[in-house]
Amino acid sequence: MESQEIERYFEDLGDELERRAFKEPVRILLVGGAFMLLTLKNRKATEDVDVVLLDIPDSTNATPQTKAFQAAVRAVASKHHLKRKWMNDDVAYFIKDMAPDPQPSLWRKFKSLHAYLPPREYILALKLMVFRQKDMDDVLALLAELNITTREQAQDIVDRFVPDPRWQEEYVLDDTLDTLF
Repeated sequence: MESQEIERYFEDLGDELERRAFKEPVRILLVGGAFMLLTLKNRKATEDVDVVLLDIPDSTNATPQTKAFQAAVRAVASKHHLKRKWMNDDVAYFIKDMAPDPQPSLWRKFKSLHAYLPPREYILALKLMVFRQKDMDDVLALLAELNITTREQAQDIVDRFVPDPRWQEEYVLDDTLDTLF
């Protein structure tokens, strides 16, 4: 998906949520490749849109609201011939525990869908924690964008957003920082 397509899908999802009579806007936090594509523009496309649902604590809990939201996402998928999980919150379980304060700011409103962005430092902290080879271009782009040139600067950012050192140990952050710096 390219950035213009994602924005069109968000518009359609906002329309779909209105049709389904959502009383309050659904607030999503953009993370992952969609964040990189829409903000840093360091890539041409992303395979899916990773989000955290800011007002729905557990989307696996089948409430009427979560069912209606997931049905709206599937309706957009059907309309545009996308995979069913073109937008997913699979990362939410990992993020909400490990990095609980994303400090979101409103990016755009699409009727009943409000898209929020975390600071770039938050995304860097997450990407440093998981540090997958496929994320290397994103990590390097974020380091350059934020002018992070030392291990200490990177560690400070991770400490800010991932305050529990047990997570840093579990994800072997020291090895990641050794590799990068």
